[in-house]
Amino acid sequence: MMQREVPQIFDAHAQGLARVRAQRRMAKTGPSFLLERCTQDAASRISDINRQFTRGVLLCDVDMREKLFAELPNNRRPNTMEWYQDADSLSGDYDLIISLLGLQSINDLPGNLLQIRNALLPDGLFMGSLFGGDSLLHLRQTFYQIDQALFGGATARIYPMINHEQAAALLGQAGLNLPVIDKDRVNVNYSKIQTLINDLRDLGLTNTLIARHKSRLPKSSISLIEAAYPKSATGKFQVLFEILWMTGWSPHDSQQKPLKPGSAKKGLAESLREIRDKKP
Repeated sequence: MMQREVPQIFDAHAQGLARVRAQRRMAKTGPSFLLERCTQDAASRISDINRQFTRGVLLCDVDMREKLFAELPNNRRPNTMEWYQDADSLSGDYDLIISLLGLQSINDLPGNLLQIRNALLPDGLFMGSLFGGDSLLHLRQTFYQIDQALFGGATARIYPMINHEQAAALLGQAGLNLPVIDKDRVNVNYSKIQTLINDLRDLGLTNTLIARHKSRLPKSSISLIEAAYPKSATGKFQVLFEILWMTGWSPHDSQQKPLKPGSAKKGLAESLREIRDKKP
């Protein structure tokens, strides 16, 4: 059986340095507002599920379990909740796995999701957030303009990100049932581009691409970005963070199954005729 070739997109050493710097920054200033938002959102989603989870695990660069538990009602808090930075540390037999803003920077995302699926008990829940393809769109376009002017062509500066359809396909490939993908579009107005850069550093989202340009932007790069970046009517720099939420369940016989093609007892045309002919 041929092994699947894993694309090498991210520089592991550079990622490690970015992660350490992000943890140091968070130790001083607290978690990123986007990470806090995702933690609150995860708690809200768990609260809506009629299930008392027993053994959960949080996958995140920083330990957000205290924040997560503070947002959960008592009857929705897992009996135990572990924390790891990546799926390689999972031991298995979990009925809940939550991943917060880490999946967008993994070389082997299909393999990572398969690891998560294999670590779940039957009918266990996976819930993960990651940045989607519309994130940082204006910044991506601005870098393109600057690189064209300075280097004569585009360079790799912002991560490639998946879209809604790709996220759904990945859940299916991992063997997770009842997949659901939804979006949280967060629009932020910045007065300074440096503040945006600091927020990205808080999340470890500096350029760790293997294909990144080895030449650094000049010291005047902030001024160049601010000059080229489109501004709102109030002079702010508008930034979109598109957060995709992926939800799927480990297979179990009790789960609802889609009907096979042609197995429905009534066709659409027949149903419409019944509605039309129904007497008041």
